[in-house]
Amino acid sequence: MPNIDSKRIHLGCGLNTPKGWVNVDGSWNAWVTKYSKIKRILNHLHVVHDRYFNIPWSPNIIIHDVRKSLPFPDNSAGAVYASHLLEHLYIEEEENLLMECFRILWPRGVLRIVVPDLKGILEEYMGKKELEGAETIKMLGPAERLNRRLLLRDLSPPKGSIIFRLYTTIKDFHLHKYLHDVDSLKELFEKTGFKEVQEMHYHQSRIEDIQDIEQEDCIMNGAGICIEGLKSE
Repeated sequence: MPNIDSKRIHLGCGLNTPKGWVNVDGSWNAWVTKYSKIKRILNHLHVVHDRYFNIPWSPNIIIHDVRKSLPFPDNSAGAVYASHLLEHLYIEEEENLLMECFRILWPRGVLRIVVPDLKGILEEYMGKKELEGAETIKMLGPAERLNRRLLLRDLSPPKGSIIFRLYTTIKDFHLHKYLHDVDSLKELFEKTGFKEVQEMHYHQSRIEDIQDIEQEDCIMNGAGICIEGLKSE
């Protein structure tokens, strides 16, 4: 059997594009980075706002919408990693994505997913714990803080050009659709065929050199939970 780390896929990579990983992102900002002339036109039309114009996106990112079949052959990867991506999908899309991850992994390949901790967010609302975050969030009342943490909707309608508002309405990807606790995410793994499913701590993994890709502020201090499973042989 090939080394399970020979090809490692990073879904929803954003600006975190470590070497040794095939980094995939469907962001329109990542897409327009590959087309500088189009980017300048969109910026002039106020579709790409100034604050996004100079973000240093890697030109090596594979641009792909994870709601569609992943662009990799069956049994072609040793590991798949996604952090704070799954919650932007509807539950049906989540299931489809995990099935795609199962398809592309080798037998005994590893899927590792990090998501916001729904239980932790609700415990904060009930006054049982305090999560890390910006001081502006901590100063809010429980209800408003809960809504900020859940990120189900922006506080105001989309602003900007008609093109940008139309794009935001149609795309609707940057908001949260479905949040998990440990048990529900484990159940999703098992439903899609994964075995030896378990919660993992920060940098505790069956993926070699996980520290090269996993960022502390995505898991630690209540920021998220991590579930890992293996493709059955």
